[in-house]
Amino acid sequence: MERVFPTSLLTSAKEESIKMRKLLPGFIKPDSLRNYVGVMDSIAREHLETHWECGGRDNIVTVLPLVKKFTFAVACRLFLSIDDPVHIARFDKPFRVLAAGLLSVPVDFPGTRFNRAIKAADSIRREILEIIRRRKSVPTATIVDRRDILAHMLTTPDDNGNFMSELDITDKIVGLLIGGHDTASIVITFIVKYLSELPHIYDKVLEGERLLSVRSLRCYTG
Repeated sequence: MERVFPTSLLTSAKEESIKMRKLLPGFIKPDSLRNYVGVMDSIAREHLETHWECGGRDNIVTVLPLVKKFTFAVACRLFLSIDDPVHIARFDKPFRVLAAGLLSVPVDFPGTRFNRAIKAADSIRREILEIIRRRKSVPTATIVDRRDILAHMLTTPDDNGNFMSELDITDKIVGLLIGGHDTASIVITFIVKYLSELPHIYDKVLEGERLLSVRSLRCYTG
């Protein structure tokens, strides 16, 4: 992790954890989440229409790879306001190499998974740094209007009034992408599995009888 995330060498794991706990509540508070529900719903509908409704060969879809594609698209949109499918696809390839390399034997030798992960991390970091610098070139009010986690990090100082460095923001976003990607994908995959095994529940979901209320959303985040 230290090789992949250089800024982690500057502070202890405890300090990093405290920093993130202070930073994220402003992004995931109920009022903010309400704004994201419509965006996530739109991405989900488009994803289902594009990748699921055709059914693939023999009318069968393989859930986990498609769900990973979906969760990554949501993360790119909410974290960085990236919604161009071509841009997401270009961003996705090195990310998958990085995620695989973090679970490999940490031998930094050409051709190893770990070596490819370090190179992929550098590529992702350059991409995000470019996005950050483009974002910082516009007025602050315009940055805030984006309402993504990058805007939150760029405009939220710490307790001492200091703002995060560009490299620190980059590593935090990469860490969030990795931390949320597989976990969310696996949960959604199991939901699909259980719905397929419980057709009476599936029918109710399909009819829209299970709705997530704002009250339950507050309970979940509180």
